[in-house]
Amino acid sequence: MYMYTCMFFKKFNIITLIPDANDVTLDMEVTEMKLGDYLEIGKKLKAARTKAGISQRSMAANLGLNASTYSNYENGYSEPPAETIENACAIMGITMKDLLAVPLPGSSKTSVSKFSELLAILIDLDRRGLPITASTTYTQNGNQLTAHLNLDIKNAQLASFIPDWNRYNEKLKKGEIDEEEYQMWLDDTLSLFNVPIDEYLIKK
Repeated sequence: MYMYTCMFFKKFNIITLIPDANDVTLDMEVTEMKLGDYLEIGKKLKAARTKAGISQRSMAANLGLNASTYSNYENGYSEPPAETIENACAIMGITMKDLLAVPLPGSSKTSVSKFSELLAILIDLDRRGLPITASTTYTQNGNQLTAHLNLDIKNAQLASFIPDWNRYNEKLKKGEIDEEEYQMWLDDTLSLFNVPIDEYLIKK
């Protein structure tokens, strides 16, 4: 079966032409794309790709695109062509309708603006069984008190993230990579950690 897809973004419609079994007549299926769906198509591509366990670099390679071009699509810096969206869906094994129905998670760029929010997160993790140890040191120079927090999680993959994170932060600081390359690494890395925290809780 062959599928021909044409997207009219001005009207926010997706028109899919599907030949019948005998390739004699064409049935036309019209899927409406709302403005909100269109504006968030990059986010939906990212959410679906992450769920499928495909890295951003791998998706770009499979689409025959360079990594930065595909990254721009997911981050909303440029609009992906209809053919690219359709091909991405095929790689992920979903339909265009499936893509539009993908729920968007909360922003990965969560901002903790108050210490009360930070403490609430730490207290929640501690109560749920991820032990957090804390200590305070005093530095005579400047009469500075410093809080030290340790979160103990027995996960080799997570443990390996820390030195990699430090290394990429240092690369960014030195100008060896730019913000886009850093974000691509971070997106690909975070996609590996879609593991429920509950699996690592210490049962009380």
